[in-house]
Amino acid sequence: MSFNLVESVKTVLTGDMTNKMAALMGESYANVQQAIQGSIPSVLTGILIKAESGDIRDTMNLATDAARMDIPFTLSSLPGGTGNAKGMDFLKNLFGEKTGSLSEAIAVYAGISNQSATSLLSLVAPATLSVLGKHILDSNMNVSGLHSFLNGQKKKILNVMPVGLFLDGILGNVNLTEVAEMFSVDEHTTSHSGNGTKWVLPFIICLAIIGGVYYYMSGHKQSENISIPVAADTVVSSKDTIPASPSVAVNQYSIKLTDGTEMYVKKGGIEDQLVILLNDPGGKPSRRFSYNFDQLSFSNGTAVLSSKSMKQVQNVALILKAYPKVKIRIGGFIKRGGDSAFNTNLSERRAASVANALKAAGASDNQITGAEGFGSEFARYYAEAPDSLREKDNRISISVRSK
Repeated sequence: MSFNLVESVKTVLTGDMTNKMAALMGESYANVQQAIQGSIPSVLTGILIKAESGDIRDTMNLATDAARMDIPFTLSSLPGGTGNAKGMDFLKNLFGEKTGSLSEAIAVYAGISNQSATSLLSLVAPATLSVLGKHILDSNMNVSGLHSFLNGQKKKILNVMPVGLFLDGILGNVNLTEVAEMFSVDEHTTSHSGNGTKWVLPFIICLAIIGGVYYYMSGHKQSENISIPVAADTVVSSKDTIPASPSVAVNQYSIKLTDGTEMYVKKGGIEDQLVILLNDPGGKPSRRFSYNFDQLSFSNGTAVLSSKSMKQVQNVALILKAYPKVKIRIGGFIKRGGDSAFNTNLSERRAASVANALKAAGASDNQITGAEGFGSEFARYYAEAPDSLREKDNRISISVRSK
């Protein structure tokens, strides 16, 4: 059975360890578990990028150094925070000045403090490198072999990158969202490495305890949430509308659907993107909510669609009718700020409103598998960010589940 790097790291970062770290940090088990699930593919992607940027030999040395590292498993090692410091060294070697941005992204994704996210990453980074390094040593792998091995792991790594973890621009000059869409995230491998990773457990437990103690020694500050029952009034701020002919706007063009229906759409808009996907034999369905309505708006604090939104709703319904095998799911997202429970409820109602509008416009009931609201859970920008940025987090999106 071939070695699966993702699954091998998971066997080291056990549920029992997650529970201990959650208790030490004062975070919920579910949130810490989610943070670890996001951290593993993030660190692995950092390793891929470092190797592909020309540092393949340095990557090999870093991994084998981690595999050979021996942290004293005694309480005397705790006061100085030795393990945590070494973990940070590995983390910064991978991500450099972007370490802080990665920690923030994990914190936002998992709903934990930045400090907790940093502590967890300083645990996951050496653990991941240790597993890789042990495999390199056990296989007597050379630089060329490591390059081939990492290339073979790319799909498995990107397949487990969480939908709501926005890392574009953090893990190097690559668009991870676009790269990940090359692969189906519905098919996760379930193989396990079996041998070769149990030796890491004492080392990782030690780091976990050290990280937790260091965490409390340096002071734990939870971010304060503003509990004002308000929400965004516009899901998508685009002021463009679909014209009656291509002469109205230069960025619009005519497309013809498989049933002969012709419509004018905005270049790069949701209709354009959907038709490109559905006409591409190699285009794969995904659980990701990758397609954003760009001409929807709602009344302030409500799920009532504006009249100008209906043209795009009708266009998407026509696309669904032309491709009857397509099944989609609707997702609602809200920017940060205000009451989280209110935002989640509002995002659910808005997603349902769009789903109902699509059905009313002629889309088949069985083509829309559901509508769900995520509130501000996956928002990229903090509540203190400029409104011009935060508005990008207000969106209604489509996930194409089958085609």
